[in-house]
Amino acid sequence: RILFKFIQMILNKYIRITRIIFILSSISLIPGQTQKELKQFMETYNKVKIGKEAGEVIKEGVEGEKDPEERPVRLLVKPADIDKYYREKMDVIREDLNALNNMLPFTGRNIPIKYFGYNYFIQRDTIPILNNSNFSPDYILGYGDEIIISVWGQAEQYERATLERDGTVYVKNVGLLYLGGKTREEAKNYIKDRFVKVYATLKSDPPLTFLEFSIGKIKNINVSVAGHVQFPGNYVVNPSVNLTNLLITAGGVDTTGSLRAIKIQRNGAIIDSVDLYPLISGIGLAKSFRLFDGDIVLVPPRYSTIAITGAVLRPAYFELKNQETLSQSIKYAGGLKYNTGKQIVIIRPGSDSRYIHINNLGSITLTNGDSLFVPFRQEQTLEVTLSSNIKQKSKITSIKMFPVHFPWYNGLNVGGLINVADYDTANIRHLELVRRSSDGSGYKLVQYLSGNDLSSILNIKLEPFDHLTVQLTEAFYPAEPITLTGQVQSPGEYPLLYGQEKLNSILERSGGLLPSANMASIVIMRDTLTIGSNDGNLVILPGDIISVNRSSGIVRIEGEVHKPGIFEWKPNLHAKDYLDRAGGITAFGDKKHVVYVDPYGKANRVRRWFNPEVEEGSRIIVSEKPITDANVMTDRFQQISALITSLVSIAILANTTGR
Repeated sequence: RILFKFIQMILNKYIRITRIIFILSSISLIPGQTQKELKQFMETYNKVKIGKEAGEVIKEGVEGEKDPEERPVRLLVKPADIDKYYREKMDVIREDLNALNNMLPFTGRNIPIKYFGYNYFIQRDTIPILNNSNFSPDYILGYGDEIIISVWGQAEQYERATLERDGTVYVKNVGLLYLGGKTREEAKNYIKDRFVKVYATLKSDPPLTFLEFSIGKIKNINVSVAGHVQFPGNYVVNPSVNLTNLLITAGGVDTTGSLRAIKIQRNGAIIDSVDLYPLISGIGLAKSFRLFDGDIVLVPPRYSTIAITGAVLRPAYFELKNQETLSQSIKYAGGLKYNTGKQIVIIRPGSDSRYIHINNLGSITLTNGDSLFVPFRQEQTLEVTLSSNIKQKSKITSIKMFPVHFPWYNGLNVGGLINVADYDTANIRHLELVRRSSDGSGYKLVQYLSGNDLSSILNIKLEPFDHLTVQLTEAFYPAEPITLTGQVQSPGEYPLLYGQEKLNSILERSGGLLPSANMASIVIMRDTLTIGSNDGNLVILPGDIISVNRSSGIVRIEGEVHKPGIFEWKPNLHAKDYLDRAGGITAFGDKKHVVYVDPYGKANRVRRWFNPEVEEGSRIIVSEKPITDANVMTDRFQQISALITSLVSIAILANTTGR
């Protein structure tokens, strides 16, 4: 036990000595830091402190918003809102895809083509197609249909009944009516004949009793959709729904399915085949027929495909029927564009490509796998150019003279071009016509004419790419204004006099400065530069913006002072007076680099023998001391001295502890 206490005492001494060494070493490192490192350390500390305080504020806000009982939050969303959300998302995706397709030509790649006709079946609204159809005039009444009979006048009776399985319905005072298998018009005549036997006034002249017959709710039918559709299955639909509406209800035909050989099966036999291309392409009508209960719509696979690209209105993949000609396929593609070439290329797998003239399209039969390319007609744009000494204003290049391009046509002469440009021949001083050489190496002078008689040049026929220069006697030059804003009597745009003008002249034309402004508060913006003028003799250039601000009454002090900021301007004070007001220069400030910037942009260094009087709106900037070798050596001596002091202190403490 005694040995254990002795060991523990020695360890406690060493631990105490180690703590003292750590503290002193930390203290010795502080004077050893450079001024810049100390400043960075303080800035980092302030940022960490601010970030910690902000985090505590956010944490308090989050804790305050929590439910005291920590109960789960339930989000109630209507199914209609979910459907609307996904429809809007799909619309955004379609717009993005269309934008990408529009960008493909600029990337040098071909736009991918789609299969024709399948987007026809996209349901674009939420109206139920099944129950939105009305019955046709040739609709046949049958089991489950509702009829409405109204009699009014001298006699009154109202009947609303549903047909039985045998097609009959019982009506009070009339008896059993056989309406099954009859159309609406046939049923109306039959009912009237039966009611006349009970109400004789229905056929009196004039009639004293009236009868109206209508069909109420009609029975739905069961129709099946099978094959290559998005949602095959059985559908309960209105009997007047047509084939296209039924396919839309089934989600549309898949791109692997046929649009040109859709079959209708009834009672175990194929009764019809429908080609939807005339309807979808808009060049014809689809076959009209009625669907009956138990019908099956069969969508077989697409057995043949061709591709049509190039100068057609609808480049796409198309389904091909047997013995279909090139002319018919081009019609489904929307026809040829106006700038189509005279030949069409047919690329057929396993054989050589063919060139077909556009006049022989009806004699060419296509086969499965053919690719048709319709090239554009390659034409060079023929034009002539004209320039004059009239300056025109361009959105991009301000006021400049530039040539005007005119389309060339056979028979255009110099006089015709001048008339198109609307120049008065009496105001033309001289004309110059130059023409491109045959080898394209440059231009040569065709004719130059100066004087009053222009007849010899006006009748010269122009050739493509000729250039005509017109010099007018009285040329109009648009004004080149400057903008004057702020504290003046009449702000606005002022055209420069004689091409150039000084600031004082502009201010005089505007009526002078208001009492709230002076010359020191004027700022002139020229391109990306900001300019001032202390005497107003600065030459103003076209496009300058002169801003006359209110007198600020302030002086800005920036940089290494104890209190940088904005100070009230007072007359007869000098730069060093304002430095004293700012608390003086800090230990990091460089007294040799104090700069005074007057309101006009002129900068001067403040020295011992130069202490300028400060004008209103000026700035005083105190730079930071640069890091030099002398400063580094001073810091090194400080570090060494601090280290020696620390070592001596440790030795004294160790000696005292040992005693």
